[in-house]
Amino acid sequence: MMMNSSNPARRMRHLAAAFLLCGALVPAASGFAKAQETTAAAMDPSEVIVTVNGIEITNADVHMAIGELAEVLRQVPPQQHGEYIVSFLTDITLVSQEAEKEGFTDNEDFKRQLAFLRNKALVQAKLTAVGEAAATDEAIEARYKEAIKDFDSKEEVRARHILVKTEEEAKSIKAEIDGGKSFEDLAKEHSTDGSSQNGGDLGYFTKDMMVAPFGETAFSMEVGQVSDPVKTQFGWHLIKLEDKRMSSPPQLEEVRAEVVRNLIQTARRDYITGLREAANIIRKGDEPAEGQKPAE
Repeated sequence: MMMNSSNPARRMRHLAAAFLLCGALVPAASGFAKAQETTAAAMDPSEVIVTVNGIEITNADVHMAIGELAEVLRQVPPQQHGEYIVSFLTDITLVSQEAEKEGFTDNEDFKRQLAFLRNKALVQAKLTAVGEAAATDEAIEARYKEAIKDFDSKEEVRARHILVKTEEEAKSIKAEIDGGKSFEDLAKEHSTDGSSQNGGDLGYFTKDMMVAPFGETAFSMEVGQVSDPVKTQFGWHLIKLEDKRMSSPPQLEEVRAEVVRNLIQTARRDYITGLREAANIIRKGDEPAEGQKPAE
């Protein structure tokens, strides 16, 4: 008998059951899903990709499956993602249809799993809404200003370095630099540090970010100066000072994602804390508080 694909609640319940029953299935090859190689953002959520015994599978279902299959998809070539996902949804729909016919939906363990999945989806939807409500432009600006108001400006320098194993090698390279050769080129050629590919560029750093001999030398130099060999536990360094400045707080756009993440996490934590404080929660073995009615 064909199932009524026009009933959204039935279709979504069916797909939810399919995820519970068949999450480990490996999809077989099919001729579908070439259209799925476009990005999820460009998809029409209501577009039907395939119909399986009357059950319509849409782009919205494909998008949901992407999240469920994230780990598996890392092992699948990107050009095959669409094919894989649609085949997966087809297979779990087929298996779940048979399971439903055979009465698996009346199984108590299945009902518990389905209830858990429903609650999980509700939690995700609610906490997403809580986070979105908290991360307004005004809140982002306020949290950023609060974070930088006590910013402690420190002197920082930008330097390059060449790291080698022996003092003799460092002295030899220093002689080449004094003779007019490029520090950057010599860093690429000789340095054993990972910064060698960038000409030894370490970017900006404060004194306390480096081991003592290196930091003390770098902060005692003048811009453009190249140091004599400096010994640390890593080997022998030649240091070239590129710039000095006082540090400044990052611009909002540089840390916007982190600020948004912080606002969302805080809002969700506070929301759950509030629910707990207002709730009547009695664990097994706990005695109800005086005047409190035991949970029925």
